[in-house]
Amino acid sequence: MPAVLLVTLIYLGVLVAVLAVGLILIAARLSATAKAMRQIRDALAKVEADTRPLGETLQAINGALTQVGSGLASVHGYLLIADRALGAIAKRFRSSAA
Repeated sequence: MPAVLLVTLIYLGVLVAVLAVGLILIAARLSATAKAMRQIRDALAKVEADTRPLGETLQAINGALTQVGSGLASVHGYLLIADRALGAIAKRFRSSAA
């Protein structure tokens, strides 16, 4: 067997071994990643199940806060009117005091 053929076969054997080790390491990392992703999926499913009942409650709270917002907007309008009226009265007092 010529020396070049022997060296080529040895090189080929080393190359195949290195590639096999690399692929095995990649497979191990992918397996660990898949396990972590399963844990994340399970945790998110638990969060979704735990927060599902909040939907109706939050809708009720949102409806109530919308009504409060409307009431506050109305009060704001009345306060602006009162502010203008009191400003006019204060202006009269200032002019009469001068």
